[in-house]
Amino acid sequence: YSPEMKADSEVLPRALETLKGRYGDPILPVAAAFAPGRVNLIGEHTDYNEGFVFPMCLEYGTYVMGAKATGSTCRVFSAAMQEEIVFELSAVGDIADADKGTWPSYVRGTIAKFAQEVGKDVASFPFNVVIDGNMPVGGGVSSSASLEVSLMTFLEELYGKTLEVNKKALLCQAAEHEYADVPCGIMDQLVTASGKEGKAMLIDCRSLQTTPVEVGKGSTKIVITNSMVKHDLHGSEYPLRVQQCRESLDAIDKHFNTKKQSLRDVTMGEVQEAFDAGHMSELAYKRARHVVTENERTEKAMVALQGGDYDTAGRLMSLSHASLKDDYEVSCKEVDSLVDIASAQDGVLGSRMTGAGFGGCIVSLVQAEKVDVVEAAISEQYLASSGRTCTHIITEPGAGARQVDLGCYIEEQQAVERIKRARKFKEEGNAFFKSGEVKKALGKYHYMYFQLRGLVKEEGGGGGGGGAPRVRQ
Repeated sequence: YSPEMKADSEVLPRALETLKGRYGDPILPVAAAFAPGRVNLIGEHTDYNEGFVFPMCLEYGTYVMGAKATGSTCRVFSAAMQEEIVFELSAVGDIADADKGTWPSYVRGTIAKFAQEVGKDVASFPFNVVIDGNMPVGGGVSSSASLEVSLMTFLEELYGKTLEVNKKALLCQAAEHEYADVPCGIMDQLVTASGKEGKAMLIDCRSLQTTPVEVGKGSTKIVITNSMVKHDLHGSEYPLRVQQCRESLDAIDKHFNTKKQSLRDVTMGEVQEAFDAGHMSELAYKRARHVVTENERTEKAMVALQGGDYDTAGRLMSLSHASLKDDYEVSCKEVDSLVDIASAQDGVLGSRMTGAGFGGCIVSLVQAEKVDVVEAAISEQYLASSGRTCTHIITEPGAGARQVDLGCYIEEQQAVERIKRARKFKEEGNAFFKSGEVKKALGKYHYMYFQLRGLVKEEGGGGGGGGAPRVRQ
């Protein structure tokens, strides 16, 4: 089985069982979608500065499954949170400020942006939804974008709409800005919506142009290690970094009497000159230096990987972490410890924090034959130094979001239900046989046989004689 098929076979039956258990037999139309998490190989905190990033999709992600509901109320259940939200479809965007940044705000915001884009058709019927998946939440692999893009892909299928990929990514980004109050860049949503199997993608966050590059094949593997320190981007240091970048750009514009669009348009020489002239604080200088040099490292890393120069790519990843730690100050002691431990292992070509920071994961470029030894060493040494147990994902680049064909899973679920009903008929038949009511017993055994073949349509209860099932003609 492919990783895609394996994940589907593990998550979809579970999600379908939850959907039926909570909301009864689905009413057509029924739809399901998947969107992966992502790991950014290099290019961190450059996306909201219109720079370059180099992410890839994971083979893990978020599934959204649901069906049409009666009435006017939508219900959404999160398996990870074990919580349900209930809302009127007409008021989906009415989110209190205190609720922004919680998982319901991501869900409701995504639905609201979809409704704004496609119009009144969304109000034609409500739905019941189950969210499930196989990736860590708050681990720096963009579970939020995975949720947003999966949900919007589900809505496309449910309502028979199709969005252009870049438009879908921009709508999901807007949902996070407006409803979750996180001023994220476009990287996560765009790669999650449009990723290519077997390839990382250099993304120009200004033009949204993407360049796929094969990576992680043959001699090297991508190893993602979760520090198990979770981050929350809402109301955190993340919005502060966005503001600090604006202030850095303002200082450069003031010095040169220009109006540059973003730090993407600034050279390191200009940053240095503005700082030396006293127009930029040391903090603003450090923030700008990271963004400018990170853009340079990201483009160089793409060229290196295109040429199979994994040593250079790994060295650039390590330099990226140093910049994120010292200039951008978005790492933490546990993540720094993981990077130090990983970097010291034979076979690790480079290692860095990935994601917004303040916890989460690191990503390492590792020689394929050393992966098992490296994984064991990192786990042992991190536990000894931090008291925490880290987890690892060894992966190759996965594909982007997709609609999921539920046909075989619904048929499988229906078969399970038929077996349950057949067992019930057998038990009832045995009871009649023991009481000497042979004719009734034979009738139950007869229905048991046809139930197993899927040829029975129930039309009522099954006690003695009345309300028995009817054999389909």
